[in-house]
Amino acid sequence: MRATQTRPRRRWHALPLGLACILVIAPALAHDDHDWIRTGRFRSPTTAEWCCGKDDCVVVPAVDVEAAEPGWLIRSTGETVPYGETLPSQDGHFWRCYRPNGSRRCFFAPPGTS
Repeated sequence: MRATQTRPRRRWHALPLGLACILVIAPALAHDDHDWIRTGRFRSPTTAEWCCGKDDCVVVPAVDVEAAEPGWLIRSTGETVPYGETLPSQDGHFWRCYRPNGSRRCFFAPPGTS
């Protein structure tokens, strides 16, 4: 009796799923939400440090920020950022960039919110 050889079945149905995953993931890997800060080459108005390094900027929820005198009050940190030290946000969100020790490097606010 002759043994029959079986050919492995090709799983072509997985190809569209794989391509879909690549199309969804590729834009996310291309840039981060704060990439506009890095590419804009923003510097701190007070220290001239670069605002953005790897993983050092976070969105501050608008409900956590209050316009006060003499600047923006960030409720979660208790910090007041003087208006003169605030840079314009290009995406409509508040952003706080920080140093490795947690102190503020830069703060961005949406234009027209003060």
